Amino acid sequence: MMKEHPISAVVVVVIVLISLFSVDCQPIKPPTTTFVYYLFALQWPPSICDSYIQCREGIPTYFTIHGLWPQNGQNRVPPYAKSSNCTTLTVVPARRLRATLGKGNLEGPLTQVWPDLKNTSDINLHRIFWRNKWSSHGMCSDYGNNPIAYFRAAIDLRNNVVSVLKFKSGGVASKAIDISTTIQAQLGKIPQIHCLRSRTTNKLLLGEVRLCYKKGNPTPQGIQDCARHYSGICTTGQEYIEIL
Repeated sequence: MMKEHPISAVVVVVIVLISLFSVDCQPIKPPTTTFVYYLFALQWPPSICDSYIQCREGIPTYFTIHGLWPQNGQNRVPPYAKSSNCTTLTVVPARRLRATLGKGNLEGPLTQVWPDLKNTSDINLHRIFWRNKWSSHGMCSDYGNNPIAYFRAAIDLRNNVVSVLKFKSGGVASKAIDISTTIQAQLGKIPQIHCLRSRTTNKLLLGEVRLCYKKGNPTPQGIQDCARHYSGICTTGQEYIEIL
């Protein structure tokens, strides 16, 4: 029987050690998400309730949150429930959201500024509504493992800009571009104006003011120009829209 050369054995050991070392020392990849920016939508409830939603009594007459939406290159992100590859974070499941929001004392503020306009008085229906928002958008955001941070970020964004959104209501008509210019003068960035059509008068309405924020920085410092300036019924900015 041939004896194995001692040098050969040493080489094998060295190769094995190098392999193990290289595996152990591979850098750990940070959690990643597939979106490129946030679209933050603030809705004007009187217009929403006069267009496509049958609202209960007690319609707010101030801007409320429609959503904080991670957006990809095609200006959308599939809901986490349909495409969990939008993030590598270990997301908090929707079934735990109620307890999590309770710990963060967020149900009260959310009822005021992010209500379900269809069900303004039922807290249990609000909870279902927030759970759907979390499943559809929050899980794919920077905060997929931290619902409290996600909802607080949205509340803070709304409270930071709502003082700028002071427009004459009561059916006063303005050009969409003039509303956009007014907001841009205050915030320094171009918003997206979303228009709706009244189901009672057929007139165009200001439905939402949407703002864009950098990925990883949905804060006042992270605001950026929206690439799309008008949406919904409005396309050019020359449309006259009413603020109910």
